[in-house]
Amino acid sequence: MSHLLIELYTATPAWKALCAEQRNTFFTRIGVGMQQLDPARIVPLAMGRVASDVSYASTEQYYAVWRCGNRADADALMAAISATGWHDYFATTNAVGAVDAMAQHLADLAAL
Repeated sequence: MSHLLIELYTATPAWKALCAEQRNTFFTRIGVGMQQLDPARIVPLAMGRVASDVSYASTEQYYAVWRCGNRADADALMAAISATGWHDYFATTNAVGAVDAMAQHLADLAAL
């Protein structure tokens, strides 16, 4: 069953202290790490800056949304992200879950 990984993240002071060359080197390492993942099973859907001018806005600065073939793929993606040193530079909140239809989601909420 397909799963989504939704990351919300904010740059840390350690990231802000890096010079442009160090940041570029880091992103090169990110690119190499992501090549190890199966592009048919882990797909980036959207990434960007979080809007702060909406009701109940998140306090994080950025987001990324990934579609994964199953929970194991989502776990592999999170492990690959961690292995790059990402969390040294970005405070991150992850949300992972199976992709359900609206009816199932509402039934789950109603059952609480």
